[in-house]
Amino acid sequence: MGKIFGTFGVRGVYPDFLNEDFALKMARAFGTFLKGLKENPKVVVGRDTRRTGESIKESFVSGLISSGVDVVDVGILPTPLVQYSARILKVDGGAVITASHNPPEYNGIKLLEGNGMGLSRKKEAAVEEIFESGKFYTASWKGVGKKSQKDMKIDYFMSVMERVDANAIASRNPFVVTDEAGGAGALILPELLETLGCRVLSLNSHTSGFFSARNPEPSESNLKDTEKIVKALSPDIAVAQDGDADRAVFMTSDGKFVQGDKTFALVEKFVLSERKGPVVTTVATSNIIDEVAKEFKVEVYRTKVGDLVVTGKLLELGGVIGGEENGGVIFPDLALGRDGIFSTVKIVEAISKSRKTFEELLSELPKFYQIKDKIRVRGDRKSAVLKFAKLLKSEGFTVDLTDGAKVIFDDGWVLVRASGTEPIIRIFSESRIEGKEKEYHDFAISKFIEANKDLEVEI
Repeated sequence: MGKIFGTFGVRGVYPDFLNEDFALKMARAFGTFLKGLKENPKVVVGRDTRRTGESIKESFVSGLISSGVDVVDVGILPTPLVQYSARILKVDGGAVITASHNPPEYNGIKLLEGNGMGLSRKKEAAVEEIFESGKFYTASWKGVGKKSQKDMKIDYFMSVMERVDANAIASRNPFVVTDEAGGAGALILPELLETLGCRVLSLNSHTSGFFSARNPEPSESNLKDTEKIVKALSPDIAVAQDGDADRAVFMTSDGKFVQGDKTFALVEKFVLSERKGPVVTTVATSNIIDEVAKEFKVEVYRTKVGDLVVTGKLLELGGVIGGEENGGVIFPDLALGRDGIFSTVKIVEAISKSRKTFEELLSELPKFYQIKDKIRVRGDRKSAVLKFAKLLKSEGFTVDLTDGAKVIFDDGWVLVRASGTEPIIRIFSESRIEGKEKEYHDFAISKFIEANKDLEVEI
């Protein structure tokens, strides 16, 4: 990871860090990079609903055109639909102007490969080098790029309907409550579900860009009001999305929040019943994924945290599904990135075809107990995690260092991992035995403090 790019693209507060000047410069760097690969490159560009999205997008488009790059503007779309568009339109690259789950004062730029996957680390580094050098290619007046516009919504709808049993959904006619937080999903998910035959009540679907109803991060703490409404309405299922709809989290008919690991496992089970193949997830995801995979005699491969890493492994293995513990699910035959729209449709399809309730489907999954926690620290977080790992290894414990330090027990595990964006250490624990997850959580905190006596820790 370089100085500018994070786990997927670049984000920052407007206008302090990410503004129109930054977008123009980034586009010129990306355009210069692409011109080095192909004489007449084409790029697809879309954005989410943020107030600053239009001006930043136009600056970015201007930078590409001045570099001799043709642009297909797909307008306001969820990130997975821009990624889908890149693949279908056979472009050479892409960009999404979005800050995903961050608050409204943020914006960002996600750069894409021609197939829609997030730009590789190697290519990001090359773009960043050009950005920092300021040595941009500028086309002649005859060589500037052209801009066109394309509506990809119906194309995506048709691709989704080819991949699901629309008759089963229409026959069940499920009642679905959606909460899009005023993000890009508001322009897609309710209409798609209604097209498939669902009864839909849409919350927070005004796309003003203020995210005034709730924070766009669909965490349990941010969904308290939504949960109350869901409990009063008693739908078959409820779904909440983040600002760019690459993730979806779910609630039961009585408004209970469901952890992303479980909904990922539910989608995994349904997809594997249709088509068997490798499954990819991260070291932070529940072992419930492995248990479901065993039912279908397929392998699970674990990676570092981050959908780019998961997607890359899916491509390498020819995997059929991938995902993360936060509710992000990747369907590589549709789009090479997390898709909160299609994951919602697949769960609705599972409910419809099984003729069971959402709660019944969840109850059939293997049982695991989890704690997801975080502690604040001051100092070098990654070094602190390595000290924790070294101590545990010296005491004879099995420690997986794929991403952070994951201590393996017979009936569970605990992961201690430094956040890449915040001054926190994430601590996830899990066990098959109720109560053991708390024991592993407390053990990890105690050992972390023991290994880092000079570090200021706020529990």
